[in-house]
Amino acid sequence: MKIKKIFGFTVSEVMIAMAVIGIVTIITIPAVVSKYQKQAMLTLLKKNYVELQENMLVLSTEAYNKNFYKSSLSLQGSETIDETAGEFLSKYYTIIKSCGTTAQPCFAAQYRSISGTAKNFSCADGYSVIVKGGAAICLIPADTAKEADDDEGIEAKDAQPARIYLDVNGTEKPNIGGRDMFSLFIYDYQTIDDGAEGNYLTEEASNDKGKTLNELRAELAKKCISSSVGEGCLGKILNDDWKMNY
Repeated sequence: MKIKKIFGFTVSEVMIAMAVIGIVTIITIPAVVSKYQKQAMLTLLKKNYVELQENMLVLSTEAYNKNFYKSSLSLQGSETIDETAGEFLSKYYTIIKSCGTTAQPCFAAQYRSISGTAKNFSCADGYSVIVKGGAAICLIPADTAKEADDDEGIEAKDAQPARIYLDVNGTEKPNIGGRDMFSLFIYDYQTIDDGAEGNYLTEEASNDKGKTLNELRAELAKKCISSSVGEGCLGKILNDDWKMNY
C-alpha cells in the first residue's frame, strides 16, 4: 500500500509569508493612495480651469469693445468687491454658497504647503463662493494703474491682474497648496496663467526678461513646494502637459 505524501507549509512559514505581505502592503499602499489623490485633484483642477476659460470666452464676447480693466473683473472708480468680483461670479457660475469677503466657511481655515508649513487662509480683498461641483473660489478683482497724487494722498501703483484662489474640492482635505489649493491670475485679454505677487506672467514681462513663458513658469515653480496656496504649481503643471510631477 502506497502512502500519499501531502506537501504543505508549516505555521512558521505561513507567518513569515504573512509578515512579508504586510510589510509590502505598508510600503506600497501610501504611494498608491498618494498617486490616486494627485490624479483626482489634477482632474478637478483641469475641470475648473477649462470652466474658467469658457467663462472668460463668454466675457470677452459680451464685452468685446471694453478694455480688460473696464470689465466686471476689475475695480473701477468707487465700485466695490461685491459689484465686481461678486457680480462676475454670480453671472458666470452657479453658486451653492456665498461667503462674501470672508473666506470661511467656503475655504478651510488653514492650508499647508507640500513642505509642511501651515498658514491661516484669508481673502479679505476678494469675494469667496462655493460653486456647483464643490470648488471654492476667491476672486480678487483686477485694478487699474494709478498715478501718484500727493494732494489726494494717492501713491503710484501698477495695474494689477485679477487673482483667483481655487480649492478644487472646497473644504475637503487634503487642504494643501499644490494638491487641492492653487493660485492663478487672469491677465489682460482674459488669459489665465500662474503668477505671484510682483512677478506676473505677461508678454511684457517675458520680453523685459528675455525669457519665454515656459521659462518664467519654471522660475515660479520653485515656490510650489513651499507655498500654502500653491503659487507656481499651476505653471509647473501646464509646462509638464497637465501632469503633477512634484
